[in-house]
Amino acid sequence: MPTLAHKIRLDPTPDQIRYFKQASGTARFVWNWALAEWNRQYAAGQKPKASALKKQFNALKYQQYPWLHDIHRDAHAQPFADLADAWHRFFTQQNDRPVFKKKGKTPDSFYVANDKFQIAKRRVKLPKIGWIRLRETLRFPGKILGARVLREADEWFLAIHVSVPDAIYYRTRTGHGVEGVDVGIKTFATLSTGEKIGGPQAHRRALRRLKMRQRSITRKMQAAKVQIGLAPHEPLPKGTRLPRSRNWDKAKNSMARTHLRVANLRNDFLHKTSTRLCRENQAMGIETLSVRRMMANRHLARAIADQGFGRFFSLLQCKAQRYGTRLVEADRWFPSSKLCATPGCGSVKQDLTLTDRRWTCPSCGITHDRDVNAARNLKRLATETALPVATMGATLSTVPEDPGIGGKVTPVRNEARSVGLPTASGQEEIDAHNGAPIL
Repeated sequence: MPTLAHKIRLDPTPDQIRYFKQASGTARFVWNWALAEWNRQYAAGQKPKASALKKQFNALKYQQYPWLHDIHRDAHAQPFADLADAWHRFFTQQNDRPVFKKKGKTPDSFYVANDKFQIAKRRVKLPKIGWIRLRETLRFPGKILGARVLREADEWFLAIHVSVPDAIYYRTRTGHGVEGVDVGIKTFATLSTGEKIGGPQAHRRALRRLKMRQRSITRKMQAAKVQIGLAPHEPLPKGTRLPRSRNWDKAKNSMARTHLRVANLRNDFLHKTSTRLCRENQAMGIETLSVRRMMANRHLARAIADQGFGRFFSLLQCKAQRYGTRLVEADRWFPSSKLCATPGCGSVKQDLTLTDRRWTCPSCGITHDRDVNAARNLKRLATETALPVATMGATLSTVPEDPGIGGKVTPVRNEARSVGLPTASGQEEIDAHNGAPIL
């Protein structure tokens, strides 16, 4: 059965927060121990395995690290499974090589097995610390697979993974249109109908506030340097720890909360936009962008990152499976902006530049809006007359496939699924640990 996850904010007490930090530090410590041992064995010509590393650690953990008795075993058992998954993703070229985790740089989180906690309406009972109040009730019925406690800024959340029935996972579309979606910096998304959807530009709007917060943190750090006898702008010697003041911690928390607000605004927009497109269309033509290479342009990197293109396409692929929407991905070198979308023309303007927002076709003489023209060409890829440069996305598990026609679509009545419980649109999220959509 498909898996969803619901991330719920917690209201812990100061003692419970202290345990959360200790458990997160334990998970980070065990990960670093396992990764160091993995690298050592691999360099010695051995073939390390996560299960063997776990047995090796269990044989010595309470003797060498007696403080582990105060932390529930799930916090220092799950990192081995996480490390095995990280290496698998590395060898299959999905992720970069696993690296060591550093306090303050890596998000705090730890795992809790499904049989080690229980939920009663708006409360959850976790091992070692007891009951904690939840901000909302668990949204999904089904078998609970596990949970992770994680921190964002100074707030703590519980991400609960649930195996749900098909009637809950699959959603019914409200329309059966065919759409082309062209993304950009000035306008986030342009549809083939001519509609332009502007992004929130959350980071750009908060940039002045972020600079003020950063200056405050810098002043606190310089004051700490002076306190130990260093010049304010002198580099900190390696291994030197600065005295931490309460005001310094307040400034860092204020900065973290601002970044969290920026991320929440961006995620809310991306969720609602991707949900709307998948809910209203049975097929969509989208681009295939190399966001990493686009970020290499130092003049546009900040604006590109603020839009969140990579996150948007990931959400589209996830929600297309739920709504039975077919995604048709254009080839990376497909000239969507340069190709004239006028029926029967097909002329390509080779000298089109990024500054040309409107251009006139040399063959038919029609003036095109650059983004609308690109969206119309992408729409062509999602129809029965799909161009041969189209490649099918990874969302065909719920849609009948015709191998002869790249962009063939089927009637909406053949793809819609029955739904048991309604959900608010635009709330899905992908869990970083298990790949489950979080609602």
